[in-house]
Amino acid sequence: MPIRINLLAEAQAAEEMRRNDPVKRGVWVGAFLVALVGIWALNVQFQIGQARGRSANIDGSLKSKDPQYAAVTNRQNQIIEINQKLAQLDRLATNRFLWGPVLNALQKAAMNDVSVTDFRGDQAYVREEAHDVGRAHYPPGVTEHITVSIEARDNNPNEQGYNKFKEALNQSDYFIKNVGRKDSFVIDGVLSPITADPNDPSRQFLTFTLASHFPEAHHGE
Repeated sequence: MPIRINLLAEAQAAEEMRRNDPVKRGVWVGAFLVALVGIWALNVQFQIGQARGRSANIDGSLKSKDPQYAAVTNRQNQIIEINQKLAQLDRLATNRFLWGPVLNALQKAAMNDVSVTDFRGDQAYVREEAHDVGRAHYPPGVTEHITVSIEARDNNPNEQGYNKFKEALNQSDYFIKNVGRKDSFVIDGVLSPITADPNDPSRQFLTFTLASHFPEAHHGE
């Protein structure tokens, strides 16, 4: 049997050892991982660029709609303001003071010896801010002030028709209910001197004025 001698065995062994060197394998693996990380980073940058582009497009689209949004918002504010005013008008119409019942009560208290020469009703509204009176809190709103003034002529002053007419008004169910007291009307000022009637000197008269103040009514906003 022939004997074979490999004279290159030592060189081949050295080459095999170089191929199986773990450091070299680590370098190759590290280089591969670095390459993967680089590819991943490039991909992330690409996605970020695309996202920024989409964000810029969305921002541009939103900015282009700003005038429309502002117009819609202004219109909504106008609608809210109009609705508030309508609600206030509705409350005012619902709670408004009616002069018809006042005139009806005045007519029922009419007397033969008393002639009404002038009737004046004052209705004023004063805007007030929120305030406290004692423990009561009043929100902002409008306070309604109503006064009634009646100028009349007593054609029989000896019988004090002016006083009887005042008492007739004070005993009216309407004024008792709405003014809230039995002395709804009081004499405003002083009685005029008793004067002879120019058309009939045998008759005398005096003039007087009655006034009434209704309770203040507060209408909140």
